[in-house]
Amino acid sequence: MMIRMVGTVQRWLLALMIVCYLLAAVVPGPGEVLRTLALRMLGSGGSVTMPMVLLAVMLSTAGLGVRMQDLRAVAGRPLRLASGVAVNALLPVALLPVAALCLRAWPDAAEVECLAVGLLLVLAMPIAGGAASWGQNAGGNVPLVVAMIVGSTLLSPVTVPWGLTVSAALVGPAGGGAFVLALIVLPCLAGIIARAMLGERRAARTAPVIKLINIVNILLLCYINASGALGQALSHPDPDFLILAACVAGAVCCLSFLTGRWISRWTRCDTPDGISLTFATGMNNTSAAAVLAASWFAHRPQVLLPILAYSLLQKLAASLFGTRPPAPPAAQS
Repeated sequence: MMIRMVGTVQRWLLALMIVCYLLAAVVPGPGEVLRTLALRMLGSGGSVTMPMVLLAVMLSTAGLGVRMQDLRAVAGRPLRLASGVAVNALLPVALLPVAALCLRAWPDAAEVECLAVGLLLVLAMPIAGGAASWGQNAGGNVPLVVAMIVGSTLLSPVTVPWGLTVSAALVGPAGGGAFVLALIVLPCLAGIIARAMLGERRAARTAPVIKLINIVNILLLCYINASGALGQALSHPDPDFLILAACVAGAVCCLSFLTGRWISRWTRCDTPDGISLTFATGMNNTSAAAVLAASWFAHRPQVLLPILAYSLLQKLAASLFGTRPPAPPAAQS
């Protein structure tokens, strides 16, 4: 019963996310209240907000889905693993200068800065845990995707502070880099360790419940993050910037997927590995980027808009790139 319910919710996840966006636009009040809830940390100037807690839960449940034997299975193919992690980490360096050149003619420099920071935060994040699910549905090499997710998460001590540093240089101080690093990396590692301690049998029994908790968590985080940005966007409408954010985020998202597909062909990956590399390159943890933007760039709420647009559009792009490829003629005969 639980497995069927989780499968049904997963099939309708994109539609449910759109409903969360619409709900955040129409009824933003509860989301704004939840977003402002915070627990101050003793002995430090920081505080833990509700989105931070939800993000930590999401990353820890992603870690619970990592099986060590799957990671060992791809250890013998380090080139595929390294190429996926490296391409995902280097995407900001390749794509953002192109986007900046295209936006030079835009008359409002402040809007361009917010757009650049939002995209930079997204591209600096680790590979999204959902890449494993999308890759599996498309016939990809799931252990390879999982290994790439873990590898990019472990690389986040380099990519996330770099993204925060560049972002702060553009739109003002961000602060809290070390705390953000702990918020992203430690929950995922805690989930991996917890699964190893539980053992495969008990982990398999609890998997449907964990997946359902993760789905509810993702939808709630989507609603809370969207409530702040969409509420302010509707109260002070700027149609030009909304259209610009959606168009640029969509273009960068499609370029990310296409880059992964091109790299997979250039390295002569087989079909499952190519699918895995495409999704690992194209999908980033937008929830983490939204939490960072809402927490450390609250003085520039427009930073959230391209992140929310990217979050939705990367799901649409994944559905377009996620069609299971036809079997080769030799396999069909």
